[in-house]
Amino acid sequence: MSSPDAASMTRTRDLIASLGDGCVLDDSDAQALLAAAVRIYAERAEARDEPLAAFPPDAGITATHAMLAVTAILKAVNVQVFELGMWQTWSGR
Repeated sequence: MSSPDAASMTRTRDLIASLGDGCVLDDSDAQALLAAAVRIYAERAEARDEPLAAFPPDAGITATHAMLAVTAILKAVNVQVFELGMWQTWSGR
């Protein structure tokens, strides 16, 4: 996979910044955005030898934000927290 060029990265950052608190998105758009982000992140994380941080240091993601999103993701794919723990143990992630 090739690296995104500077113009592409700037457009992506500008788009994200324009979303602000997300009020401009309806629920289905927010769901589609999360689904795309999860797929992209997972593909990149699997392709690396070292861990890939989930967020940049200045993302402002709180523990509450993370817990709400992770809980919804696990529920959507019918995975229990115990199963996640087992997968992490077996996979070394």
